[in-house]
Amino acid sequence: MGTITVPDARLNKLAELVKPQGSFPPRREIVDIAGLVKGASKGEGLGNQFLGNIRECDPHLRCLRCFDGPNVVHVDGSVDPVRDKEVIDIELQLKDLETVEARIKKVEKQASIGDKESKRRFDLLTRIRTALLRGESARTVVSANDDPALVASSSS
Repeated sequence: MGTITVPDARLNKLAELVKPQGSFPPRREIVDIAGLVKGASKGEGLGNQFLGNIRECDPHLRCLRCFDGPNVVHVDGSVDPVRDKEVIDIELQLKDLETVEARIKKVEKQASIGDKESKRRFDLLTRIRTALLRGESARTVVSANDDPALVASSSS
């Protein structure tokens, strides 16, 4: 785990205008989580532990290996960053699909009896599920009209 500062020229400009006693750029924690392997969504490698660790992080910064090295073994036996990116994307989408389907089950009954909030949540989750089944990321679905809290609050 490490901490970095995120420089922002806008903050510097505001500090020049307002002249506060101090100005501190935003800080972000960087967490190195062990590599994701094909089949993690079904328990391979660190499986659900890895995917649970990922869920706790926001945003995600993905680093892919693009070099050969005799002292660094690759889990698949060869270096292929395109393949590795696809594995990461697919495993995260499969885990998202599992989560969305569980949340759909939770809100479906309330939505069917006319609860407006549950209906909105159900409709959004259904659209996300459809996208995930097409191999698309969940973030391709959410529009400016959607409240991201709808998805998050579906877990409660």
